[in-house]
Amino acid sequence: MDQAAKQQTAGQDGRGGQSSSVLSGRAFCRDPRLVAPVVAASVAVFLAAPWLDERLVWAAWIGVAAGLVLVRHLRGFRGEGWSLACAAGALLAAFHWAPATLATAMQASYPHGLAVAVPIVLWDALRAVIPFWFACRLGAAPVAAWLPAGLAAAALDAFWPAVFPWKYGYAQIGWPWLVQAADLFGPEVTTFVLFAHAGAIVWALGQTGVVRSAGPSRLGIAAVAVCLLNGIYGLASMAIWEGRVAQAPTLTTALVQANPSDPDGTAALRSLTAARAATAAPPDLVCWPECSAGEFDAQLDSVADPARVARRSRPGTEGGLMAGPPGIALLCGGLLYEGFPERPKALYQSALLVDAAGGIRGRYDKRHLMPFGEYVPLAEVWPDLRRRFPLVDDFAHGSEATVLVGDGPARIGVMLCYEDMLPATARSLVRGGATVLVSLVNGNSFTTPRTLVQHRQLAQLRAVECRRSLVRCAATGQTCVISPAGKIVAVLPLHARGTLAATVPLIDAVTFASRAGPLFPLGCAALAAMLVVGRWRSRLTAGARTPDS
Repeated sequence: MDQAAKQQTAGQDGRGGQSSSVLSGRAFCRDPRLVAPVVAASVAVFLAAPWLDERLVWAAWIGVAAGLVLVRHLRGFRGEGWSLACAAGALLAAFHWAPATLATAMQASYPHGLAVAVPIVLWDALRAVIPFWFACRLGAAPVAAWLPAGLAAAALDAFWPAVFPWKYGYAQIGWPWLVQAADLFGPEVTTFVLFAHAGAIVWALGQTGVVRSAGPSRLGIAAVAVCLLNGIYGLASMAIWEGRVAQAPTLTTALVQANPSDPDGTAALRSLTAARAATAAPPDLVCWPECSAGEFDAQLDSVADPARVARRSRPGTEGGLMAGPPGIALLCGGLLYEGFPERPKALYQSALLVDAAGGIRGRYDKRHLMPFGEYVPLAEVWPDLRRRFPLVDDFAHGSEATVLVGDGPARIGVMLCYEDMLPATARSLVRGGATVLVSLVNGNSFTTPRTLVQHRQLAQLRAVECRRSLVRCAATGQTCVISPAGKIVAVLPLHARGTLAATVPLIDAVTFASRAGPLFPLGCAALAAMLVVGRWRSRLTAGARTPDS
C-alpha cells in the first residue's frame, strides 16, 4: 500500500465511526485471512477458560472486552462469520464432552454424537454472538457497545431456547461476591454485570490510548459505576446473609453418594445409610440420588412390607427400597408408574419422602425432563429423530411445584437432576413455601469429571437467587452443600462413594427475584427495543436534513 492509500485509509478511520484499535487494527482489515482466525481463536480461549477452571473469572471479562473492541468490524459476511466461529469454538472448548455424551445416549459412535452436537453448538453460538451483532448494527463505539450488548445478552439468556442452559454470567460464579445481585434481578443480571466489566476494561484501554476512538467516556464511566455498585452490594449482602444463616433454625442431613447403576450400588446406599443412622446423633434426613429407590406403582403409600413393594413394582427394577425402609427419614429418587407395570399409562421421575417407619409422606414429580436423556426435542416435528435416541422409557411431565413436609420444621423443595439448572423451578418451589432446596442427581452417564462440575456451576446460582441452602445429592458427583450466599461449604470427591454430613439453615424469606420472575430480562429487552427505535429515528432525522441531490 503506497503513502497516499495509507493516508486515505487513515482519513476513513477518522470519519463515520470507522475507527481501529490495537486488537483489531488495520491489519485485521488488510489481511483477515491471517489475522481473523488468530483473533477468533484467542477470544474463544478466553471465553471458554472459566468453564474449564472457574477461578479464571477475569478471562471472561477479557473475552467479552475483545468482542466489544472489534464490534465495528462485525458487520458483513466476513465479520459475522468469524464472530460466529469464535463463539462456536468457545462453546466446543468449554463443553467438549457433549459429542461423547450424545453418542452414549444414542448408543452410537462418536462421529454420530458429533453430528448431533454441532447444530446444538451452532444454535447456542448464535445466542452468544447476537449481542455483539446487535451492538454493531446500532453503530455503537467500543466503549459504548457494552450497554446494548449487555441488554441483548441478558434478554437472550432468559428467553432463548437451549438444551444446555448456560448463561454468560455463570462464568463469574467462582467469585461469589460478583453474583449476589441475583437475589434482586435473577441470574440474568450476572450477564449484564459481566458486560459492564468488559465495558470498563475497554474504557480503561481507551483512556490509556491502547484503543483509539473508543467512544463516549460517559458510558465507560457508567460501566465502572455498575461494577462498583455490584461489588459493594455483593460484599455487603454476603456479610448480612452469613449473619442471618447463623440465627436460622437448621436441618441435619446426610447425603449418600453411590451409583445405583453399579451392581452393588443399592447395597452401598443402604450400608452407608445404616452406618450414619447408627451414630450417636443420627441426621434428621438422609438423601439418596435420583433413580435410587426403584420403580413402583404410583398408588403405593408405604415401603414397610418388602413383599408388598415387590408386588407393586415393575419386574427387574430393584432399588434401595425393595428391602424395606432404612429406619430413618429418607428423601430418594425413584420411578412411579400409573396403569400396568409392563405398559404403564404414565411414568414419572419422582422424589419420595419416606419416614422412618416406611410411610411415603410425599411425592414430587419431575416437571422439566432432560433433553435427549428423558425426551427428544423436536421429535414431534421429526419423528425419525426419536428413533435415533433409543430411550428406555417415555416419561411424563409433572405439573405441580410440590413442597415435601416431614415430621420436622423443614419444607423441602426438590429438584431432580436437570431441573436445578432452571431458575423457574427453584423460584416456584420457594414461592410454594420451601425453606431448603434439595437436588437429587443421577448423572452416571457423564464420565468426564468436568461435566459434573459444570452441572454444579449451572445450579449454584439457585442458592443466591432464592437465598436458600442448595443441597445436592448425586450418584457420582458433585454432591455438595451450597450456602444461601452461593459458597460451597462442603463437598464429596467425584466418582467416590461416601456420605456428606451437613447442618443447613432453614430460611423462609422470599427474595424479590423469586417473586418477580423474569422481570429484569423483560426490562432489558424493552430497553434494547428503545435503542433500536432511537437509532431508527436518528436515521430518519439525518435523512430529512440531507438536501435532495
